Amino acid sequence: MYKLLKTLLSSALLLGLFVQVNANEMYVFVSNTELKSKGREIAKLFLGVPVHVVKDDGKNVKVTVKGYIDGLNLYSTEKKKLLIATLFKGFKATKKSENEVELSGYIEKGSLTKESAEVWEEHEEFYYEMCTQCHAAPKIPHHSMTEWEALFEPMKGFAKLDAEESEYLLRYIKSNALNGLVKTNH
Repeated sequence: MYKLLKTLLSSALLLGLFVQVNANEMYVFVSNTELKSKGREIAKLFLGVPVHVVKDDGKNVKVTVKGYIDGLNLYSTEKKKLLIATLFKGFKATKKSENEVELSGYIEKGSLTKESAEVWEEHEEFYYEMCTQCHAAPKIPHHSMTEWEALFEPMKGFAKLDAEESEYLLRYIKSNALNGLVKTNH
């Protein structure tokens, strides 16, 4: 009994430390969320983008977002596989390395969630609805964003997806891909 209690307490402590370490990461829950710099310049963040919380003042949250810059667009990878933000006039990014940058600013707290699964709930339903009409839906984390682009292109015709539906579904797939924004144990 003592050994079981000791194991349970150790597990609870480890879980608490894990939650504490990851408590500073949240996800954009509202599409086209505005990130406002100190000078009130704006960058638009897209759905599902992970942000690092620097400070939470109740209504607004100071966050940072890392990515790879190309002009006014910020991508999840150097190869521009997934658009995560668009900068508007005057928004300054802080250079971290060759072309990796960090955006810093404030977001309304209601635009964020701690649960990445909450962001993608409706997208996941749509994925299974569309992608199980002819075959079993593959597990998304089994393929990279590049592989999914190749797989998705011919399938969108079979599923009769319009441009908006294709964009909606592909964002979900690429975000949850092996090298996507959502980090899971595959």
